[in-house]
Amino acid sequence: MCTRRHYTAVEFLPFLEKVVANYKGERIVMILDNARIHHAKLIQPFLEQHKAFLTLMYFPPYNPNLNMIEELWGWLKSAVINNVFFDSV
Repeated sequence: MCTRRHYTAVEFLPFLEKVVANYKGERIVMILDNARIHHAKLIQPFLEQHKAFLTLMYFPPYNPNLNMIEELWGWLKSAVINNVFFDSV
């Protein structure tokens, strides 16, 4: 479902619907960051309706060591960007 650069709760809700439909009858646990779209009011009724088998778990705020992409950003900053002079933007 990756087709856009910017996502909102409007796109997240159909994603959740598709996951629930594809794994019907199974217990689903999703681990998410704390992006606003993951907590939006729009998805709350859906989560309440499916709470028996759909659980969203969130990374604690400000814990980059649990989010693997943060390791990549750290490496890019230290190995690629740090102490480098660029001639132009």
